[in-house]
Amino acid sequence: MMNTNECLLIFFLCCVTFDFVHVRSVSETENEQRHQVNGDPILIEVNWTAHDYDLHTIPSLQIVTNPLVSRQFSPVSNEIFANLKQLNAEYARYAVWFPYPKLAVAELDPPSGFHQCNNVGENYSIHLSCEQGGGVISQIDFASFGTAVGGCGAMKQGTCHAANSSDIIQRTCVGQQKCSVTASSDLFGDPCINVSKRLLVQIQCNPPQNNTYWNFTYMDPMLEDFLQATDGHSRIISFSTQPTWLFEQDTPHIYPDNATYVDWGYPVGTKFVDDTMQALGDYYGRLFAWYTRAGFIDEYGLKHNSGYEYNWDYTEIFNEVEGEHQMTVEYYTRAYDAVIQGVRRHTNNYDMKYVGMALENHNEFNWYRYFLNHSNHAPDIPLDMISYHFYAIGSSRIDPQSWESFFTQLDTFTFEVEQIEEIRKILSPETRTTIDELGVILPDDNNPNAPLFPLVYWNAAAALYAYAWGKISRQGINVVGHSQLVGYPNLPNLQLQPQYPSVALLNWTTGEGTAKYWTSKLLIDTVDIENDQAVATQTTDIGNQNIYSQGFVGKNNRRWILIINKRYANVDIFLPGCTGGRMQIINEASGFGPATEITLTLSRITLTPFAVAIIHMPATENIF
Repeated sequence: MMNTNECLLIFFLCCVTFDFVHVRSVSETENEQRHQVNGDPILIEVNWTAHDYDLHTIPSLQIVTNPLVSRQFSPVSNEIFANLKQLNAEYARYAVWFPYPKLAVAELDPPSGFHQCNNVGENYSIHLSCEQGGGVISQIDFASFGTAVGGCGAMKQGTCHAANSSDIIQRTCVGQQKCSVTASSDLFGDPCINVSKRLLVQIQCNPPQNNTYWNFTYMDPMLEDFLQATDGHSRIISFSTQPTWLFEQDTPHIYPDNATYVDWGYPVGTKFVDDTMQALGDYYGRLFAWYTRAGFIDEYGLKHNSGYEYNWDYTEIFNEVEGEHQMTVEYYTRAYDAVIQGVRRHTNNYDMKYVGMALENHNEFNWYRYFLNHSNHAPDIPLDMISYHFYAIGSSRIDPQSWESFFTQLDTFTFEVEQIEEIRKILSPETRTTIDELGVILPDDNNPNAPLFPLVYWNAAAALYAYAWGKISRQGINVVGHSQLVGYPNLPNLQLQPQYPSVALLNWTTGEGTAKYWTSKLLIDTVDIENDQAVATQTTDIGNQNIYSQGFVGKNNRRWILIINKRYANVDIFLPGCTGGRMQIINEASGFGPATEITLTLSRITLTPFAVAIIHMPATENIF
């Protein structure tokens, strides 16, 4: 009869079907060809009474707005938020991000005074209304179906123009409280065949009405679902995208008419129109008042009611603007202060905490030196927390051997974290840190024709996150957020273009967890930063090339150890004293399910490629 560990080894090497990406996992034959690391098993020695370092690092995650998260467009949104709730994560980061402008920006067009304007592409309907002021549409200032350009008050005909544009809008809309007109060649004729056309209209109302363009249709449902799923936990919310009209630009940016279409070019402009940045602060102040003070007073004194009176812990100001808007640290610091001042101006909320920087290029040390210097900020501006990001970059979508490089990339990043921490401790030691985007991006990730990856990729990326949490916990970082909950490849049935599928924690077809998700949950469920402390841990793994291991002790003599296989190979380990303990392991065999739990009958354990294991040592007498 086989013992438990022999059964376990056979179980680990079984084939797992990976239906939802239509790529089979590594077969049994291929498994047999994988090399076992040569030599004796790696010995792990833990001195359970030798304190190593204090544990402060909370495992968390990021969720980013996109159509698959929205109940208005997604067949799996319920499953997504149910899984988010199941995580019980603290400091989950909710990023309202630009690729889908209508999902991320509450005021896509600037206030336009007595002129009301609209601009839609072919086969979309333009909507005009004077209901707000109790009047009717009295005048058509401009109308053109063709290639007209310009914003409200500055629209100009293009070389392509349907001559009947004004007549049609006049007949349909004048004298009406509201009207809708479809921008189609069936209605206007085709003034330029095979040329993309738009319908631009500017009207006036009688009596005159001031016009703003606040619209929370798509933003509200997702934020509602996020706040409900994370209720009772600390949250970081990042309304990371500013309206483009706040920035100087030659012509207004045309964003997609369809809310589910991506617009990677949305963040245009490098300088705010209002150099005092009060307009920037007012936008964010009104946005926050909508969600926390039941509504706001707009630019013309009109009250907009929401009924929302939410609370959350931290607000992160912008995201990766050093790349998106090419901001310098000096310019960003002014903007950071202006947003806080605007939020306080419109909400009278001085209790909100703020997260600054959200750097894409984490090794820009001049940013930390400037931003963390309190003298560079306006009076009474808090520096509660800073943030920056890290992604390991894959060289192949389909070669698991190449994914071993993720871990060496993380080692380089960890050295940069040490340097950042030296700067922070000198300039602003009270400021906390969240690395709120940490994950893997494979090449050609947003290419609709890119090949999908085998199941073992989820294990490699999961192992990288667990390794990152372990390594970074030594630096005392407060939060490490796994990026990100929802991504997907090209989904033609939903008319969705790719959104970083390799970064996802969930199966985009069913909403169930991948190995990345279950690794996050395993860490969240296990780590107790109130009571756990790291203890001295050594191995015979020269240079730590094959595994990572770290032991922890906690309340009531709880002893556990995190072990990660960094190799695309089977690795044997020997952990003295673990017999009778309990192992939770995430590997290919666990698939889209939680960690497999095994009672250990031997001290020798085989870890399959990129496995993540937490071993709970058997109970013992008081070790202190």
